[in-house]
Amino acid sequence: MTGIKMVITDLDGTLLQADHTISTTDYETLENLGKLGICRVAATGRNLMKVKQVLTPGMPFDFVIFSSGAGLMDWNKQQLLMAMSIPSQETGKIVRFLMEEKLNFKVSREIPDNHHFAWWRSTPCEEFERYLNYHKALGDAVPLKQGDAFPISQVLIFLPQGSEEFEIIKQKVLNHFPHVSVIRATSPLHPDFTWMEIFPEGVTKAHGVEEVCRITGIAKENTLGVGNDFNDMELLDYTQHSYVVDNAPDELKFRYRNSLAHHEDGFSYAVRQHL
Repeated sequence: MTGIKMVITDLDGTLLQADHTISTTDYETLENLGKLGICRVAATGRNLMKVKQVLTPGMPFDFVIFSSGAGLMDWNKQQLLMAMSIPSQETGKIVRFLMEEKLNFKVSREIPDNHHFAWWRSTPCEEFERYLNYHKALGDAVPLKQGDAFPISQVLIFLPQGSEEFEIIKQKVLNHFPHVSVIRATSPLHPDFTWMEIFPEGVTKAHGVEEVCRITGIAKENTLGVGNDFNDMELLDYTQHSYVVDNAPDELKFRYRNSLAHHEDGFSYAVRQHL
């Protein structure tokens, strides 16, 4: 056995199947990692409520990093360990800026209630409507008003895939608000759209893993990470051994070690290369 002491996996498109379940093979791999005393961590962009739609308390994980690193939970104890947010004074400025830029976006409440959100529609956008129609059934979804300001855990902006708009808006955001994190993600609702996520400063999945390393005393040299999308890049740059599943974008497959697709037990394949 190698020096792997912690294994971190993304959920959607990496560990989870198309029906949001974990395959028998991958589930057994997680259980076997536990028997070997290896720390098992899920790192996802899902908020806590959406995590609990796919992971139950008895599932073989030790820690869950959620909301792309804004939150961390001890999964065995079901104890919230970390919750980061943007203060209301900064939020008010960000909301006003995004309104003036005529963007479609939503802002999430503080963790653990970040399934509740407020939204702003500037122009017609099918992706925005898809998101709103699905998620308003999961929590409060209220329209934003001019001047609204309250603590938030995340801003989500809906942009077309393949355009230069993401980098342009990202640079504008960072120029105006240097103390935030900006993360790119492929829309899980439709491949023609990209999501820009704005988080409190320092928030990434890698930051969450770094915190788990601090808690457990495990060195980053003893970590293995598996992901599938752009919002996994900080995580995969942090872990010592880093894999993307075969359904990842080509850009990431050139950058990291390759595994099988998520529906071919790509998580287990990556783990077997080292254990």
